[in-house]
Amino acid sequence: MELKGRQLIIFTSLYISYTLYVYVRRSVAFSIPALVTSEGFEKSQIGLITSSQSIAYAISKFVCGILADVVSPKALNSGGLILSGITAISFTGFNSTIVLCFWWFLNGLSQGAGWPAAAVILKQWCPPTIFGTVWSILSTSMNIAGTFGPLITATFIASIGWRESMRLAGMVSILIGFITFVLIKDKPVQSQDISMNVKKEDTESISRWKILRLPGFLGVCLCYMTVSLIQYGIIQWGQLYLVEDIGLSLLIGSGFVSSVEVGGIVGSFIAGYSSDHMISKNSNIPQFLVRKTLWIHFFIVLGVALYSFITVIDKDSSKMLISLIGFIIGFAIYGPISIAGVIALESSPKNISGTTYAVAALFSNIGIFLAGLPFSYIAKQYDLQTTFFILGTFSIIMFLYLIFKLKNELSSYRGGLMKVLFMK
Repeated sequence: MELKGRQLIIFTSLYISYTLYVYVRRSVAFSIPALVTSEGFEKSQIGLITSSQSIAYAISKFVCGILADVVSPKALNSGGLILSGITAISFTGFNSTIVLCFWWFLNGLSQGAGWPAAAVILKQWCPPTIFGTVWSILSTSMNIAGTFGPLITATFIASIGWRESMRLAGMVSILIGFITFVLIKDKPVQSQDISMNVKKEDTESISRWKILRLPGFLGVCLCYMTVSLIQYGIIQWGQLYLVEDIGLSLLIGSGFVSSVEVGGIVGSFIAGYSSDHMISKNSNIPQFLVRKTLWIHFFIVLGVALYSFITVIDKDSSKMLISLIGFIIGFAIYGPISIAGVIALESSPKNISGTTYAVAALFSNIGIFLAGLPFSYIAKQYDLQTTFFILGTFSIIMFLYLIFKLKNELSSYRGGLMKVLFMK
């Protein structure tokens, strides 16, 4: 992979801006232990606050996915980042659960602009031969925020409190929003900014209303929803489970979340690079089918890792073991997530690619919503261990679904599923 000149500036700007998007979006999740201990919030209240953001984020990401095809994506990217910072600062000025839900709902609306805008800009500037790899590297920006976010937040909370910590994040987001608006360009001037060997694309087009009828697309959406549910279930509640249910320290809980994100960095890169490599070895098979096959590897690892999380870890477990399980969970979560958007874009005609991604992202955000209030309700009725067991079961179900679905979809190609699955 090689990006040069303006391409590198664009990529770096997108990477930094989306890292801040994710950090601000998760700032409440990073502060949950402080909200419980210092403010006296209950799990149901926190679940209501996080779910209010998730609902708004789902709506906004869907709408912005469509808007990114018709308005300036750089304006969406920078404008969303600035508004995200403003709403985060406003959030810290109140104590009422209802008012906090209101401001975090507005934060979710502003957050939805980030990734659709980045996806459109990246597609314009990135050569198609390395699109999967570059996309997966950009996806690691969320892991960087997730890796250092809990540690940075815990440090700031200890010294200045959770409110000042969030205000600082909001101010930085506003500043970077204005800077990236100046640096990012929507698309290259072909003769000056970038040289890309792009093959002539398929001119076939279909109505936006028939997106879910695309072969295999609904299954892609369901897989995306499931892995997003697991992702946010671990991010929002994994640390609390280790601290409250297992009795480990806040530092170990934060370290677990960070290890998940470190594993995510590795998983994202491997998913993107491996899928591009698999495509080069199976040029006769549609690209999105090859990438979907890679999901099979990740889902089985994820299921085993989640079961290990609830059965192996106890109060006497070593930090190394906890971090290792966290690393494997992150590896198996972010691998599928990093190429889900690429699969959505590649499985549809160019004229509706933005809308196709928006629909897939909508399913993803349904999963994120389910990880909030519904997840907290199950935890209240039973316990967090039960909810993580359910997430592990979902992962195994997706693994079995992909085996049977792809066996049928690849049956007409030489070698079929086994050839692609084992990267022959």
